[in-house]
Amino acid sequence: MTGKVAGWALVTCAAVFAGDTVPGDGLGEPVRLEADGKPIDLKESLGHAGPLVVDWDGDGRQDLLVGQFSEGKLRIHLNTGDGAPALGAPTWFEAGGKIGTVPTG
Repeated sequence: MTGKVAGWALVTCAAVFAGDTVPGDGLGEPVRLEADGKPIDLKESLGHAGPLVVDWDGDGRQDLLVGQFSEGKLRIHLNTGDGAPALGAPTWFEAGGKIGTVPTG
C-alpha cells in the first residue's frame, strides 16, 4: 500500500506543478555599483565577497565594506565624495593594531 500512496502523491504533485507558473523571484535587474561616475573595481581577487553599504565612520556618507570569505578580512572603502559617492583608498579593518579577521570555513 505504501508504494501506491507514494506513487499517487508523486503523480498528483507533478500534475499540480505542471500547470502552475513559476512566480518571479521579486528581484530587479542587477545594478553595477559606481563611485565617482565609474564602476567599482576592487583591483584584486577577494574570492567570494560580501559587500555592505553603510555609514561606517558616522560622517553621513554611505561607505562600502567588503567582507572577504577566503581569509576572513573586512576591507573598508570610505566615501570621500560630496553628493555623488567617491571611494577613497581601501584599508583593512583593524583591531588592537592588527588586521582583524573572523574564522572562515
